[in-house]
Amino acid sequence: MSDILLFRFNKISTKLSPIMAIFCISSLDLHQLIKEIKEDISKNLVPNEVLIFGFGVDETQKSRLLNDQLFNQEFESYIGTASSKIKFLNVSNDGNITDITTKEKYSYQHELLQTGANEIFKKRKGVITSTSTYHFSKPSGDHCDKFIRASNLFTSSVEVTFLAIGLLSSISSALKRVYVDTSSISFLVSTALHLSKKFPSSIPVIESFESYSLLSQQFNFIRDENQLVIISATTSGGLARTLEIKKKIPQKNIKTLFYSSLGENQTGLYNILDALGGEIYSESHDKCNLCANGSKVIRLEGEQFLPETPKHDLLMIKKIDFKAERQNFFREFAAKKILNINAITQESNDEFYDIDIPTLLKDKPDLLISDIRKKINKFFSRDINTIIHLDDEGSELLALKVKDIINDDELKILNFGKMKESDYSSLSSVFVVAGAITTGRKLLSVSRKLRCLDKSSSISYLVVFSKLQNSASLEQLRKDLSMGGHELIVLRNCFLPRISDKSKSHWDLEHEKLSQFNNDNPFDDYYNQQEIPDDLLSRLALLESPISPNELFLKDSKGNSLKIRETFVFWDKLAIAIEDSSQADVFWTIQTLLHDLRMNDGKGLSTIYHYTLLSPICFDRYNDGVIQACLLRSAYSSELNYAIDENYSQQMCDIICSVVRNYDNEQGEGCLEFLMSIWIKHLRIIDRHLQEILSLENPSMPDSVKFLLHQIKHDLFLSE
Repeated sequence: MSDILLFRFNKISTKLSPIMAIFCISSLDLHQLIKEIKEDISKNLVPNEVLIFGFGVDETQKSRLLNDQLFNQEFESYIGTASSKIKFLNVSNDGNITDITTKEKYSYQHELLQTGANEIFKKRKGVITSTSTYHFSKPSGDHCDKFIRASNLFTSSVEVTFLAIGLLSSISSALKRVYVDTSSISFLVSTALHLSKKFPSSIPVIESFESYSLLSQQFNFIRDENQLVIISATTSGGLARTLEIKKKIPQKNIKTLFYSSLGENQTGLYNILDALGGEIYSESHDKCNLCANGSKVIRLEGEQFLPETPKHDLLMIKKIDFKAERQNFFREFAAKKILNINAITQESNDEFYDIDIPTLLKDKPDLLISDIRKKINKFFSRDINTIIHLDDEGSELLALKVKDIINDDELKILNFGKMKESDYSSLSSVFVVAGAITTGRKLLSVSRKLRCLDKSSSISYLVVFSKLQNSASLEQLRKDLSMGGHELIVLRNCFLPRISDKSKSHWDLEHEKLSQFNNDNPFDDYYNQQEIPDDLLSRLALLESPISPNELFLKDSKGNSLKIRETFVFWDKLAIAIEDSSQADVFWTIQTLLHDLRMNDGKGLSTIYHYTLLSPICFDRYNDGVIQACLLRSAYSSELNYAIDENYSQQMCDIICSVVRNYDNEQGEGCLEFLMSIWIKHLRIIDRHLQEILSLENPSMPDSVKFLLHQIKHDLFLSE
C-alpha cells in the first residue's frame, strides 16, 4: 500500500487548473512519487502547482528531492520545472500547516483538508446509497435514502493520518478520556493522539458508547471537563443534541468527524455534503414517502451500522437511452469507414477508440467542412502567421485543409513534435489544430511552449473530435487553454471511457487464452496435448496483428462474420447505410450507450453501494450476434457478474443455453462470443448453472464450440 495520498483541489476564486496535493507519512520514495504523479496526469489535466506536505517535511527532504536529477527530468517532462512548481508544507503536532520556506501558515489549509477528506470519502465509498427498490432505517429509527458509514474510510494508514490532522487542534495535554460513537473510528482517534505528541507516557482511554444504544440502555459517561466525545458522522446533528440534553455534555466537548448539516453551536471537522451527491432524505418512519412508494426498508444494525444485504439491480437498455447528441454523431459518421478500434491494448501506443481523420477528410464531408469554415471565419485573426498541428497524420491534413481555406501561401505549417526552441521566437498569433484528442495533454504541452508569445498574441485551438471522458473534463481543459483570452474550438464531442494502459481489453484476454495453445514450451503438457481448431488458430493470427473493423468479434460456428441487421433499433431513422457499416461502428454505438449510463450519476450503471448488472433480457431483446458481442466486450466484468444472485444467474444461463443450442442458426450466431466471455471469466454465473451449459456438448457440434466448452470445464473446474 502506498505511503502517498494524492488528490486535486482548487483555491477559492481562482481560474487556474486544480492544484496537485501530495500528502506523505514517511520519507519520500522518489520512484513511488513520480509513479503516482504520472498515473494522476494520465487521468487528469496537468496541474498549475504541486503541494508536498506531511509531518516532518523540512528543508532536508526538499533538497533531496530537488537535487535528484532523475526525478527532476521526469517531473519536468510532465509538469514543468520542479523548483518553481512544487511548494513544501509541514504539518505541526497541533494540526497547523505552514510553508517551510516562508514559515507562514498556509492560507488554504481549510480547503486543502476539506478536499482531501472528500476525496477519501468518495474513494472509500463512505456513503451507502439506496435505489428505488429499497432504503434504510437508521439506528435512530428515522428512514433515509443515504447513510454515512465512516468505518469504510479507515483502511489506509496514510489516509487515516491525513484525516487525523483535523482532530489535532482539539487535543489538549489535559485530555484524560475520549468517547466515540463507534469503535471503528478508534484507530483514527488513536492516530491523532499519537501525532499530537502530548502524551509521552500513556494516551487517554478511548471508549465506545455505541451511538443511539445509549437511549435504550445505561451508559455511564464520566463527567469531566477533560473529556472529548467524537461522533463519526451526522446529517443533522441529532446525536450531539441528545448527548447535550440527556447526558449534559457541553457542545464544546463534542466533535463530529463527517457531517452534511450541524446544529447550533456544534463543531464538525469535514463537510462531506458535496461527496454525498446531494441532500440526504431523512424522515420519521410514519411519514416516510419512500415507504409510501413501496420501497423496501433495510435496517442498519450493530455497533458499526452494518446494513442488511440489499438486492442487486438489473439495467435494461432502452432506445430512449441513446440521446439526441449521440444520434447526431452516428448519423454523421457511422458507416463511413472512419470509426475503428485498436483492440489489442498491451504493448501498443495506439488509441483504443480511433477516428480515421485522413479517410474522413478525403471524403470531403460537407457538413464538417462547412463548420470548419465557419470557425475559421470567426477565430482566425489577421495576425496569425503560423498553423501548428499535433504530430499525427490526421492533424497534419487538417492543418493543410485550414491553409487551403485561408488561401494564404505565406502561412507556415509546423509539426509540434518537430519544433525547436528557435521556432517559437518568430511566432505572432497562432492557430493550433488537432484531429482528435483523448485527454488534452498534448494541447496543454503546446500551451506551455507558447507561453513565450507576446501577451497581445492570440492562440486558437481547433479540435475536430473530442473523446474526453465527460463534459467536466472538457470544460476544465477549455478553462486551462483559454487563460489569457485564448480559445478552444471543438467541432464534435464523443465522450468515451478512459482506457488505462494497465488494464487488459477483452481482446487481450482472448489472445492470452488462445496463445497458450500455440507455444513451444515442452513443459506445458496440457496445452501441447490440445489441438486447437483451425478457425480459432486463424483467430489467434488475427489477434497478433492490427484487427480490421469487421474482424473484431469471433465468427459464428459456420465461419461467417457477425453483421448487423436492418432492424438495429439505435440506428432507426438515422439514414445510416447498414450495408456499409462495420462491427466497429456497432461497437462504438453500444459503448457510448453504456458510457452515458455509467456517467449518469445515481442512475443507470452508476452506483457506489451495490452492483448494477446488465439485464439478461438485453441479450434476448438485442439478439443480433454482433450486438451481443458488443455488449459482452464493452461491459465491465462487474456488470456481467451474475454469480452474485441466484435468479439472475439462472436467467443468464437460460439465455446462453438457448444460444448454444442454436449454434447452427441466426439465434446462436453469438455462441462463440458467449463461451469466450465465460472462458476469460468476464461473464460469470453460478457453477451449477455453468454445468448446465457444459452439459449441452454433443459430437455434432463444430470443433470450435466443443473446444471452448472443454476449456471452460478444464479451467474453471478441473484445474482447481
